Amino acid sequence: MSASDRLIVVALVIGAALCGAALVAFASVSCPAALPGQACPGASSNRVVVVALGAVAAGLLIAPFAFLAEFVLRRRIVYRGAWGRAGRRGLLVAAAVASLAALRLGGAFSIPVAIFVVLLAAIVEWFAVRRFDAP
Repeated sequence: MSASDRLIVVALVIGAALCGAALVAFASVSCPAALPGQACPGASSNRVVVVALGAVAAGLLIAPFAFLAEFVLRRRIVYRGAWGRAGRRGLLVAAAVASLAALRLGGAFSIPVAIFVVLLAAIVEWFAVRRFDAP
């Protein structure tokens, strides 16, 4: 592992922490819904921002750990495409988090639907490994 790989891992973890801090800061000052005595004109946009920040934070946090897991599993050798695979896995996690949050906000969230979303992300990764990462 080179110094640039270490720097990228640290930068992504710090980016995820900053995104999480921004999420907490924004969610603490914004209104999630209009109350009978208090109007909230931007409630829907506030929800979209919170979901987007949560998905980005999850994706940024998963990508470096996916890279490090691959680094450890491949006997401490960084092969070509390792960052691409880690980025793909981070994007899949971000998409799964965003879709689960959107389902929850839309009132369509249930345990079978959540299991389906997680299995769908796993199947997409399985096919991507077979298609793009084949020797």
